[in-house]
Amino acid sequence: MRLSVTFKPQKTLHLPLNYQYVLQGFLYRSLTSPHFADFLHEVGFQKGNRTFKLFTFSRLSGMHRILIKQKKIEFTDTITWHVSSVLETLIQQLAEYLMFSETIQLHGQVLTVEKLEIQRTKLEKNTYKIEMLSPVTVYSTYEKEDRKKTHYFQPLDPVFPVLIESNFENKYEAYHGKRPEHPFVIKPLQILDKYKVVTTFKGHIITGWLGKFEIESSPEQLAFAYDTGIGGRNSQGFGMFEIVE
Repeated sequence: MRLSVTFKPQKTLHLPLNYQYVLQGFLYRSLTSPHFADFLHEVGFQKGNRTFKLFTFSRLSGMHRILIKQKKIEFTDTITWHVSSVLETLIQQLAEYLMFSETIQLHGQVLTVEKLEIQRTKLEKNTYKIEMLSPVTVYSTYEKEDRKKTHYFQPLDPVFPVLIESNFENKYEAYHGKRPEHPFVIKPLQILDKYKVVTTFKGHIITGWLGKFEIESSPEQLAFAYDTGIGGRNSQGFGMFEIVE
């Protein structure tokens, strides 16, 4: 299930250049059930020692300018944001909050809610071409000299599709309580150097990739990936995609 919302700032919206945590915080605070928000934030869905929130969101799109020295981004007109989740309760509660709020506050600034649209996910094919709405990231963490190191894999690395599928399987099993029946295959289609994104989330440096890919699996499993995102850190604003063909 996917929610698309259009905002308009009363003036100019000023945000940190790496603003994913601002959007994540807004999402949690906007859920109308404190009990559900606490469950999602503190518990989530478990697979072994891994926890999944089973939602993702896009970057903001709209007219903007980047202030490199100040490490800020300014949006000057209409802004669009997408939130996707396999948890219908999350989408419904967020939509309810936005629907009954003439204005909302984001990073201490007032925005007007102009439009809401909810889309139920229904896919019929086994193969789709997709484009990333937020960077996809996969990584491996290991110990080196008594310190934890994280290595991020780029889409042309042969390990990349293996980790994408493993992540998908873990999320699927955490939610459904069983392993997926079909493989989940991803292939890069258009990966350029300019699609590499290096950002931070609460002080952690993260490398991800935009661009176009092809995904293949059963329609039901592809719909699950569409709702939850691919790769890691989905609930921090990574791995959301749109189907282009």
